[in-house]
Amino acid sequence: LSGDQRGFFENSQSQLTYTRDHDTWTIQVGIVGVPQTTTFTFKMGETYDSTNIDGSPLKSIIRQDGDTLVERHESTGPRHFVMDIVREVTGDTMLATTSIGGISMKTIYKRP
Repeated sequence: LSGDQRGFFENSQSQLTYTRDHDTWTIQVGIVGVPQTTTFTFKMGETYDSTNIDGSPLKSIIRQDGDTLVERHESTGPRHFVMDIVREVTGDTMLATTSIGGISMKTIYKRP
């Protein structure tokens, strides 16, 4: 990401909405205050096409392990990386631990 893009994302607040219709899940990803959102539809344990925050293409898979969602996103573009995300929900709080190349960060989401 460019310096401006990085600054924007460091100071933004993500918004995630999960819905389920039988075995089909939909995630709507956005940034608070920005009208555009990105929507991904998938089934647990099946690979689907998605994109990174910079628009680069990913192959993604999400599986459920008890009350935890375990995600793997692998870039299919020229800059190869693997990103793992573990999402744990307790009450109205979701803790997401994201790891790329041995570096991890934790993000806390609150249900409105």
